[in-house]
Amino acid sequence: MKKLQALTVRLFSLFVFCLLFSSCFDVVEEINLKNNGSGKIKATVNMSKSKTKVASIMLLDSVSGIKIPSKASIQKEMNTVVALLKKTAGISNVSSSLDFTNYIASIECDFSDVKALNAFTKTVSDHFKVKISGYTSYSYDAANRLFNRGYTYSPDIKKEWNKLDAEAKKSIAAASYTGIYRFESSVKSQQNTQAKISPNKQAVMLRTTIPQLAQGSINLSNKIYLEK
Repeated sequence: MKKLQALTVRLFSLFVFCLLFSSCFDVVEEINLKNNGSGKIKATVNMSKSKTKVASIMLLDSVSGIKIPSKASIQKEMNTVVALLKKTAGISNVSSSLDFTNYIASIECDFSDVKALNAFTKTVSDHFKVKISGYTSYSYDAANRLFNRGYTYSPDIKKEWNKLDAEAKKSIAAASYTGIYRFESSVKSQQNTQAKISPNKQAVMLRTTIPQLAQGSINLSNKIYLEK
């Protein structure tokens, strides 16, 4: 998603629990790309494995000087970003969900082309001010059936990571990021050694941990070549 960076400052609403108080959470990015370059994206933060702990945190006013947002304020902010996306060129069918029982938040939409896909990721990350890894941009060459995810790691992330104490680092050691890219055409090849092509050849998945992203030990860049 275009800026998924930083781990400690200006964490918004639901994500504050993920990075500071939830011992286990998953960030999932799913992109379904059609051959013409249009498609659908869905971003999800899943804290169901730590829902008991998160529910306890929600009862407090603040923790470690960080104000705990109410369910109403979280919903309000989600509604705001949905409204922004609905005004974004090339974006349509925007929807979101907030499950306060299992603590799962998601937002999704259709995009008309990869330019609109990049606009989605920028709008979401800029509004929520949540950055987990580096800078991402997408491109797609329909003629050559090449989908590219560009990724640049930011050294500032490691600085923020090093500011965390041992307990904080340990608490998010199992937190993960998963990128799933699905296509109409079969995948001919892909260049990221950490990613895997699905058995049916129509998807590529990369899964890593948040600490690996924060320390720059894994690169999310990939070139995915599709069958013509």
